[in-house]
Amino acid sequence: MVMAQVGKPLEDVLRPYRDLIEERLRAVPPGCECDASLKDAMTYALEGGKRLRGAILLSFHEALGGKAVDAMGFAASLEMIHAYSLVHDDLPCIDDDDFRRGKPSCHKKFGYATALLAGDALLTAAFEVAASSPALPPGAVLRGISELSRAAGPSGMVGGQVLDLGMEGETGGPARVRKTYRMKTGALFQVSAKIGAVLAGAAEHVVKAAGDWGSLFGYAYQVLDDLEDLEQEQEKDTLARETSPEDARREAEDALLGSLRVLGVFGGRANLAETLSQHYLARSRPQRNQ
Repeated sequence: MVMAQVGKPLEDVLRPYRDLIEERLRAVPPGCECDASLKDAMTYALEGGKRLRGAILLSFHEALGGKAVDAMGFAASLEMIHAYSLVHDDLPCIDDDDFRRGKPSCHKKFGYATALLAGDALLTAAFEVAASSPALPPGAVLRGISELSRAAGPSGMVGGQVLDLGMEGETGGPARVRKTYRMKTGALFQVSAKIGAVLAGAAEHVVKAAGDWGSLFGYAYQVLDDLEDLEQEQEKDTLARETSPEDARREAEDALLGSLRVLGVFGGRANLAETLSQHYLARSRPQRNQ
């Protein structure tokens, strides 16, 4: 049992979950009998990161009476899908980024073809890892996999990436930017919280509340991330470009306040979610922190 405590610094709250996830990821890829270069590229792509998505899943699962160890397969699978998306985002045909997490991006280290295939391998192996959850009810595992595939696919993250590509170098209007944020980033945060509730056998209104928190938090997360990169991302259409930095920051703040209201259904048990919302709410109000 990890159970984060509200009031602690975010890093202290995250660390126990991250340690569990890192331990599980060391066993990835599972039973891999593949070329060493592919395995090395997969391992390289998984290194680093805050492990927010996996931690969110574990924390909601625990808050609703589950055991973190039982949901580790799904937490690891989320991090594998996130890692695959970053590998593909960095490729020359998409964002063409040479660095990721303070080191050369996967294609700069291993070459275009190997990085592309490493991303493919991480995505497909993620579902094998999620399915390897023997302590969970088979019906919950099946629904969790279904929710995960929907969030990662054309209705979620991949579809959002397509919208994002279509906005490079041009303005698509604030509605299109908002939709991109909700699909490309929000969908994976939404499903992280939602699956945690599903695997714990929560009632449908609780599952929905978890997903609503993830969607609101994920949207604000992307708004604030783009605001931090505003000076470097001159060619990328963002909410700050479509409205103004002040209006974008206000939208992030409103979303985070909404995410905190949603957590009322959990009766103070969704500790990591509350800590995350409070942490990013403080970041959305820099002028008040001086």
